[in-house]
Amino acid sequence: MRLKRVLLNRHSLVYKLFFSFLGILLLFSVFNGVSVYFFNKSMQNEIIQYNRLMLKNTAERYETHFERIKTMLFDLYSNEAVVAFNRQLLTKAEPDIDYWKASEVLKTVRAQAYNPMFYLNNLLVYYDSHSLIVEKEGSVSAPMLFERFYRSADYPLAYWKEQFARSGNYVLHPQSSFNVTTLNSSVDVGLIPFSFRMPGSNYQIVALLDARALQEAFYGPGDSREFMILREDGSLLYRSSSAFGAGDIPSFGLEGAGYAKAGDTYFFAEKDPLTRLTYVTALPYANITAKVRNASLTLLLIFAAALLLGIAASLFFSRRIHRPVKQMLSSIVSRDPVRPKSAIREFDLIHQNLHELMQEKEAVRKELLGKKSLLTSFGYINKLKAITSDINDWQDIAEMDDPFRLVLAQLHFKEGTVPESHSRPDRIAYYIREYINVVMTEHLPHSHTFQIDTNQILTLVKGGDEPEKLREALEKLKPILDRDNAYFLVTLAVGSVHQSSGRFNAAYRQAQEMAQQARPLDECQIIRSHRVSPPYAPTAAQEQELFRHIQAGNLAHCVSLTERIVEQMEKKDAELAQYRQIAESILLRAARAVEPYGRAAAASVARPDSGAEPRQASPAAEASAHRSVEMPPDAGSGERAAAAGASGNIRRTRPGNIAANGGASGHIPRTLPGNMAGHGDSTGGAGPAVSEAACTGGGDPGTPCEAACACGEACGPEEALSFQERHRRLLRTCYTPDQFRRFYAQMFKEAAGIIAAGKEERDSVIDFVMNELENKFADDISLDLLADRLNLSAAYLSVYIKEKTGANFSEQLNAIRIRRAKELLGGTGLSVQEISVRIGYRNVTSFNRMFKKMTGLPPGEYRKRQVIGGDFGGL
Repeated sequence: MRLKRVLLNRHSLVYKLFFSFLGILLLFSVFNGVSVYFFNKSMQNEIIQYNRLMLKNTAERYETHFERIKTMLFDLYSNEAVVAFNRQLLTKAEPDIDYWKASEVLKTVRAQAYNPMFYLNNLLVYYDSHSLIVEKEGSVSAPMLFERFYRSADYPLAYWKEQFARSGNYVLHPQSSFNVTTLNSSVDVGLIPFSFRMPGSNYQIVALLDARALQEAFYGPGDSREFMILREDGSLLYRSSSAFGAGDIPSFGLEGAGYAKAGDTYFFAEKDPLTRLTYVTALPYANITAKVRNASLTLLLIFAAALLLGIAASLFFSRRIHRPVKQMLSSIVSRDPVRPKSAIREFDLIHQNLHELMQEKEAVRKELLGKKSLLTSFGYINKLKAITSDINDWQDIAEMDDPFRLVLAQLHFKEGTVPESHSRPDRIAYYIREYINVVMTEHLPHSHTFQIDTNQILTLVKGGDEPEKLREALEKLKPILDRDNAYFLVTLAVGSVHQSSGRFNAAYRQAQEMAQQARPLDECQIIRSHRVSPPYAPTAAQEQELFRHIQAGNLAHCVSLTERIVEQMEKKDAELAQYRQIAESILLRAARAVEPYGRAAAASVARPDSGAEPRQASPAAEASAHRSVEMPPDAGSGERAAAAGASGNIRRTRPGNIAANGGASGHIPRTLPGNMAGHGDSTGGAGPAVSEAACTGGGDPGTPCEAACACGEACGPEEALSFQERHRRLLRTCYTPDQFRRFYAQMFKEAAGIIAAGKEERDSVIDFVMNELENKFADDISLDLLADRLNLSAAYLSVYIKEKTGANFSEQLNAIRIRRAKELLGGTGLSVQEISVRIGYRNVTSFNRMFKKMTGLPPGEYRKRQVIGGDFGGL
């Protein structure tokens, strides 16, 4: 009853297993049924083809034998003894005939008659002149032989007398029953006479073939099949029984080989083209159906037995698998691990792990109770530093007394690809740490990986005698981390072996120093040894010359001089830290040069719409355009809300996927919002990637900050930053000599523009109008409102704006609104209706018409192309 109750439970494991097995059995049953159907269908044809083939082989054997008999008859007819004895009978008188010559003929006859290959009952040499016959037993008169020893109603003495008058040579006579009498017996035997005689000859040779022996040798033993041989005229030469006559055979039997069904019997025929004999087999249809039926029943019995055995095996194995699973579930519920009674190794392994997990859980519970205050402090520190770690890792290190080495992973997040305002670097660091932990523990099971800061991940490798496994792990990490070099770079510093945990601080300082030796390469670097880098610094003359050219706004000379500095550093194999140190020094001098011209001049150059050429976006910012935001499942609601505001597209990513796929793009989720590259035109080159958090005015993400900055004017987040801060952020995106060259060129270009703009007379009216448009484009702003504030007429102000900027007021306002619309379409998930309201259009139809007029595409099509054309690789 319990088994029945389990089987009726649709959600139980045994139910699923049992009916899965039954499903497999059902498939095999269908296959077997189809096989039996086609087998029955083809078996009848196979039986027919088999009988035709057997008949063809029989015909060939008969024909071969008849040819052999012909040869034997001709040889005997031409034998010298036979010919010589015939000459005596023809030429000599009775008293002069030497009958001893007949003994030579007798020897020849016996030699052939007793040859088992000929299947002869007797062999006769019949001399007509003296009515004398020489056969295997001796010589005898013809009347005595055919009337006493070989009597036949069809072949009396008169019949053989008539054969001396025929015209043919070889004659195969129909089968007849002969009464063969010897000294000891008298039996009826079916014989087929085969005679040979030359025309006008005094004697003939007659071979009496044993019909039954021929059939058994060439056709097979007698069974339900009937065998017949027909002569050319359709008369019977031989038949195995009297069940069928010549009239019962279908007409095709006289035409050649084939088969046909007449009544309840199949007839098979094979005709020889030389002898013109037709060989016929008659097989009752019941025999064919009986064979098919027997084969089908045999297959069905085998199938039924296999099905019953399969059902029994399914039930047996289902219960065998279900029983230990049920025991383990009971153990989990009762928290008392009982070893399952099963011979399956996997169940033993599961039981062992369950037992260990329960023990570990109990140990952790006790430990947590004893270290509640320590955990509280540690959790507070982790939350304060936004890092993820485990107190057990630190406890293991404190209690360790074995040799170890440290592997420090220094993370360099590229500015602009990971916006700090959304707390993303710590999230990415979490996934990188998880993946490093998976790879390290795969190759070095006793290693520990933990995060000690937002941009530092430390792996402690116990023992120092496995450098090859460590090398394999690092070589596996490098190509995966390199796949995301558009967003961050990793320097892996491998420290030397230290003997105890007391050397942990020294080991950590050593790894930090080695990590600072990273070369200026845009890839993951593995540093295995400490090297002393040659010192490098520009000469005093170079610094003075550079400062002089910056103050003069001489762009070409500044670029040429920094180009020489970078080339010298490349030749000396300088480290990345040295490149940054020199670049910081040059940036400081450039900032001092532009400082006298104030923030307004810098903002006018930095603003893309003010007439200056827009700045080039950082390489990392360009590579990160239009990314979707993914948050780990443990991210807080504040993090999710921030990410949602940045992109409108959040996809959940499980940390467990970190080791699932084998590529960084499959391990570290995409974290970059589509509008991370500032507020520039997403298609025409955005400004440098600057976090919106840099502007202290607050406001919604993606809208200009309206707080008063240091310049004393309302400005967006881009203008709120000083020249030095903007380029310091750009500097953090440089990792190769070419990127440093582009940084210098961009910095000097902007510096020259600021200096040139500060030296020119400024137009306060245009500055005021453009500033109002930039910051209040979403409001109900009009030309009349601005004219009143400037104490000018609207007509004069319109002509003035057109003259100074090349575009009228409406064109300037629409250009700013459409530029902002493109940013929102490419970087957020807002609807077209919401975007039109946000940028100042109260009618979505007007917005669609103006957007298509200025871009050539409707808003929806523009967004689709931005998504398709964006770069979706990376994190």
